[in-house]
Amino acid sequence: MNALHELISEGWIEGKPRRGYQISQEIPSVFFKPALANTKKEGVQKAKFTLARTAGSSATAPQPGAFKSSFQSGLPDLRLFPVDEFRQHLNAGLKRAPLPLLSYSDPEGHPALILQLQEYLRRVRGITGKKVIVTHGSQEALFLLSQVLVKDGANVAVEVLGYPPAWEAIKSAGAKLVPIEIDDKGLIPESFDEACRKKKVKLLYTTPLHQYPTTVTMPVDRRMRLYEIARTYDCLILEDDYDHEFHYRSQPLAPLASDDPDDRVLYVSTFSKVLFPSARIGFMAVSDRLFEALVKYKRISSRQNDSLLQDAVARWMKDGGFERHLRKMRRTYEERRNAIVACVAEAGLSLPLVVPDGGMAIWLPCNVDSRSLADIMKRIGVFVSSEDSYRLNGGKGTHLRLGFANQTVPEIRRGMALLLQELKQATRA
Repeated sequence: MNALHELISEGWIEGKPRRGYQISQEIPSVFFKPALANTKKEGVQKAKFTLARTAGSSATAPQPGAFKSSFQSGLPDLRLFPVDEFRQHLNAGLKRAPLPLLSYSDPEGHPALILQLQEYLRRVRGITGKKVIVTHGSQEALFLLSQVLVKDGANVAVEVLGYPPAWEAIKSAGAKLVPIEIDDKGLIPESFDEACRKKKVKLLYTTPLHQYPTTVTMPVDRRMRLYEIARTYDCLILEDDYDHEFHYRSQPLAPLASDDPDDRVLYVSTFSKVLFPSARIGFMAVSDRLFEALVKYKRISSRQNDSLLQDAVARWMKDGGFERHLRKMRRTYEERRNAIVACVAEAGLSLPLVVPDGGMAIWLPCNVDSRSLADIMKRIGVFVSSEDSYRLNGGKGTHLRLGFANQTVPEIRRGMALLLQELKQATRA
């Protein structure tokens, strides 16, 4: 009887008083035809559709433990994260304000975290007078800015070697990417000026502090020239400052957004490298004129971020634990950078390696096809990224990007021994 009542409630059968049960008359009779009852024999015509748009494929990150040595770019050492300390701040939020943190909140972010971010940006990065919006990592910030600012067919300038996920976010808005040349000082202003003269460039996407993937830092004179060119052609600048905290030679140069009289710079950053990648806490700092449009778009794209996690990060920042952890990571990563540089020097190879002032990776010149070398290394259990992965228009390259943050010094030395051994053989061949 329970089974019959269930079928009645779902609308499959009807109960007739003193007559029993029968198939519902509301079900189309075509449903019972053999072609639909036995799809293996007769088959069913599938629904037709056309994709409105597609996204390009990006290289997937290796799974943990997939390689005996992984020089994955941009991955922090999760073993260093103070789990117990951070858990206390999560627990504090659940104890003191559980209902507000578990409910819907403002799309722009948890107010306590926004307050901490504004103070942190003012004190550490020199950014004032801009509105802060918390996002699901820097990737959502790049996507939202592209959707709000870039029209279909608009020209957006990008560095010829760069960050493919950012390019995909920009192209998703219908942009045409215009390559800008780089050298050992980052983006070349003259190349940007030439592109602006030939085409109406709406936006420039750049990574001036640690150029991605080459890690070089754009000097002050180029930054000033870049801003002048953008002003001349009324072009916006999208600045991606993805690992500001990890600079070793000196204090990092202040972002372009710290001196922005025209409200021309859109600033994007992330805490994924400081916390852990799955935290998905990024943010953007924009002018008042853009704030409302971006918040509205975020409301329909992802509604809001994780309020509980944002509250815990805000408490951690206010307590001082955030910056204590940063100082520890900075010292550790500098040691690891030095270790990877020492390995190259000890190998006796004549490679024109430029030691980066900061960042979490080395841009290693190999003098051979880096794609072939990367494939060889994967077969022997070492993950490295080749230059062609970062080229806008494809083509071969002779560099590897080696992330050093997620491995200890002994782990780095073991992996580098295998890599340099293969590199010696490749150069002799």
